[in-house]
Amino acid sequence: MRILLCGVDGYIGYPLAQNLLLRGHTVIGVDNLSRRVNVTSMGSQSAIPISSVFERTKALQKLGDYQFRYLDIAAMPEKLAECIRSFRPEAIVNLAQQPSAAFSMSNLKNASWTVQNNVLGALNLLWCMREYVPDSHLVTLGTMGEYGCPNLPIPEGFFKVTYRGMTDILPFPRQTNSVYHTSKVQTSDLAWFAARVWELRITDVMQGIVYGTRTDTMTEDVYRTRFDIDECFGTMINRATACAVIEHPILVYGSGLQTRAYIQLRDSIKCLTMMTENHPTDSDSIHGYRVVNQFDESYSCREVAEIVRDVAGALGYDVEIEHVPNPRIEPEVHFYEPEHEKLYNMGWKPTVTIREGVREMIEDLSVYRERIEKLKDVLRPKIVWRPKHTAVKGGDETGRKG
Repeated sequence: MRILLCGVDGYIGYPLAQNLLLRGHTVIGVDNLSRRVNVTSMGSQSAIPISSVFERTKALQKLGDYQFRYLDIAAMPEKLAECIRSFRPEAIVNLAQQPSAAFSMSNLKNASWTVQNNVLGALNLLWCMREYVPDSHLVTLGTMGEYGCPNLPIPEGFFKVTYRGMTDILPFPRQTNSVYHTSKVQTSDLAWFAARVWELRITDVMQGIVYGTRTDTMTEDVYRTRFDIDECFGTMINRATACAVIEHPILVYGSGLQTRAYIQLRDSIKCLTMMTENHPTDSDSIHGYRVVNQFDESYSCREVAEIVRDVAGALGYDVEIEHVPNPRIEPEVHFYEPEHEKLYNMGWKPTVTIREGVREMIEDLSVYRERIEKLKDVLRPKIVWRPKHTAVKGGDETGRKG
């Protein structure tokens, strides 16, 4: 297929491009390179050195038919329209989103830019699809964080509701805790609208937290993807493995009982490839809009920290776990039971366990121990989500109840 991959320079975008090319697809990758800029603006950098965009383009062209275009899909709608009109992609993957909740909560400028980048980018893509490639298929990356932590099981996008004796199938309510997550809900709303009103085919991937340092296509250093460990762009599990490598305490926010869904990087790439190659069907979508909860298993932050500590200990590292006051506003203890049947129904199976994935990460990061040591100041959280005029209610200084 001809595939337009937006956000090709990112943590997931770069290895996804590798996999799509090796499977014989023609790919145009576009990016505004904001991830590199935003990470630097927060005083950090990738713990694993990454190649320049020029070097990455040359490396991808060795794998197949690939072009790169500098393009901001939110700020350059005319250029985006020209790209889609001339390339006529059969599938579009939208990873061109600001992905950090903490970044979106750091100040007004970053919050505003997050909404503009994520929401306008999604709208521009959908509008261009309607105009030029209505038979194409859009895979857009949502997040399990859109759902929040409701006190009932989380379905894949839709659920049956009975009210006053009448029944309907409706989108499952979203309850967000950051500007970033709210922007992702808005992009999901746009996708649902475009499927119903414009009859576009769309897969909205509610992805869990992605972790990992490698995929099967990273056969040379030039194919390595970025690995961030700061409070904005480094996920809790990725930060924990970096802590372990330099024997820094693994930092757990509050009680550590907050539960989230996780998926390993290579499994994320396999799932996104599967979604891209297989358009929605009547059996797995509503009005051509397919929602997929993409994750392997769910763990609490405390469980993740203990897994990283134990795996690191078996590799000879002496690592402790430290609870710090939670800078976020989120339920410390909650029910969490999301469903994820569609991937398994399509034949997907996870390739590694979380312990195997953590071991890989620690082994890969050990090579960059000195580089990570220089970045250790970015590990502790500094961005406080709670407004200054409000006080923390309940719990002690670690966030634990009682």
